[in-house]
Amino acid sequence: MPSKSVPDPILIPIERVTAPVLSEPTDLRQTRIDEFLLARSLSPNSQKAYRQDLNHFLRWTQTSWTAVTPRQVAQFKGYLLRKDLETRKRVLADSSVCRILGTLKNFYGWLLKTRYVTEDPTVSIELPKLSEPDAQNLPSEQVEQILTAAIATSLPERNLALVSVLLHGLRASEAVNLNLEDYDGQRLFIRQAKADSKGIVPLAPQTRSRLNAYLTWRQQQGHAIEPTSPLFVSESRRNWGKRLSYDGIRKVVETIEQQTGLSIHAHQFRHTFATNLVLQGMNPYHVMTLTRHRSTASFRRYTKAADQVAAETAFYETVEPNNSMSI
Repeated sequence: MPSKSVPDPILIPIERVTAPVLSEPTDLRQTRIDEFLLARSLSPNSQKAYRQDLNHFLRWTQTSWTAVTPRQVAQFKGYLLRKDLETRKRVLADSSVCRILGTLKNFYGWLLKTRYVTEDPTVSIELPKLSEPDAQNLPSEQVEQILTAAIATSLPERNLALVSVLLHGLRASEAVNLNLEDYDGQRLFIRQAKADSKGIVPLAPQTRSRLNAYLTWRQQQGHAIEPTSPLFVSESRRNWGKRLSYDGIRKVVETIEQQTGLSIHAHQFRHTFATNLVLQGMNPYHVMTLTRHRSTASFRRYTKAADQVAAETAFYETVEPNNSMSI
């Protein structure tokens, strides 16, 4: 029987296969935070603040959200309340601890509703008790110093108008977001504000005059004057004509600090506006409308001074005429 011939082998070229590059696993903890923020109607600043608060917890432990226990949350609270070893002073104020724990509680409430967790480990944690804050209003003589210093800056027209507007209770971020169309010659329309606290702020005659003078000066400088143009603009070489930033307002305040020797911040102008109106007898509800506060509890700091004055006045009216108390 003849032998079968063996066919020649067929060589099949084998391509070199490169092993796929494995990416790092996604941090599901951050993914849950992203979902949480997406589910809420928050401003960019509020989203940033919530994320920063939750990142305190992420840096403290690597435990997944589903594995966190009430004991760990209690330990985290203790960590937030820690003192610096050298100064023996608290690292974080009670208000910061309260805010961070409040955000964590809020986040776990959402995790529970969305069924990512079956139990809320924060439910038994109590927030630190906060004392009722006082208003940080400025006395009238300091306000005069500040206005005088604004005139003495290198940009008196803009800075005087800016300080005057802030002294009508606007937050610095609200002043930043104002456009020319938000000023009708008598009032400001606050369309972008913290916690959606939009509203209308009437301006005193002197402030209207200063703002009008600034806009006239600005037009003379060649700036665009359109309805959507920013109300306050930068005059620096790098950002000329662009919207004045939050940092730009901070620098204006720092310049005034250097000239006056005062230690101030822009939010004190808001405190001054609210406190002075209440002290002058304006209905606190109307003042609250102008400042666009939503919570009477947070507005309470502005009425405390007026309540004290009213209480003292009532005391003297009661005691002095009749000499009814022997002390």
